[in-house]
Amino acid sequence: EKISEILRNYPANDLLISGYTARAGTEESCIALSKERAAAVADFLVKLGVKDASCIFTQGFGSSFPIADNSTTEGMARNRRVEITIMN
Repeated sequence: EKISEILRNYPANDLLISGYTARAGTEESCIALSKERAAAVADFLVKLGVKDASCIFTQGFGSSFPIADNSTTEGMARNRRVEITIMN
């Protein structure tokens, strides 16, 4: 909910929400999960009244683009994430 306060400062900007996963299972399942993760965040932001759904775009990258080592529990947790980009 803290992020909603920041995003409200950009009422004219669209949002791009990108979902990611740790490497677990098939890449197909990782992509599906990452898309679901991004969509869940988008739905949450809409419910909070941050943006209309037509102003939020989502995408899922699966386990591509890890930010940490997937061989550790901590690394896998960091790779299970969403990133929100404020568009111009």
